[in-house]
Amino acid sequence: MVKPEDLAPLMAEFGKAYTRKIYAEVGRAGTTPARARLLMSLQCQGSCKMSDLSGYLSVTPRSVTKLVDSLEAEGLLVREPHPNDRRATIIRLTQQGMFVCKESTLANHAVVTSIYEHLSAADRQHLARILKKLTEAIEISSIAD
Repeated sequence: MVKPEDLAPLMAEFGKAYTRKIYAEVGRAGTTPARARLLMSLQCQGSCKMSDLSGYLSVTPRSVTKLVDSLEAEGLLVREPHPNDRRATIIRLTQQGMFVCKESTLANHAVVTSIYEHLSAADRQHLARILKKLTEAIEISSIAD
């Protein structure tokens, strides 16, 4: 019988393997997951201020600045003056940035599919139910704290 404390190392091992696989596949598409998230935010939200990106990604403004500097140096995005606020800068994807974003999204989708297709439809349904139940338990315990 599997005890509750036996599950944590299994979840941690899966998490590490999953992360390594995602990083490797997204890396083949030309970026990292953090950079891909920023590019995808710009693709979904459209051009925006860096402070907005920080909020969308739930990271510090300093982290966004580092990512933007790097992505701008590679020609994946550009900074433009804000039309109404001289203190603000708008971040916009370039054509190359849109291409890398698309490739990263496709790579991520392919690797996720390849991982979970090893489960039967019934197993995926059970896993989804279990993960939702665990997420709810964490949220409920966080509220009580």
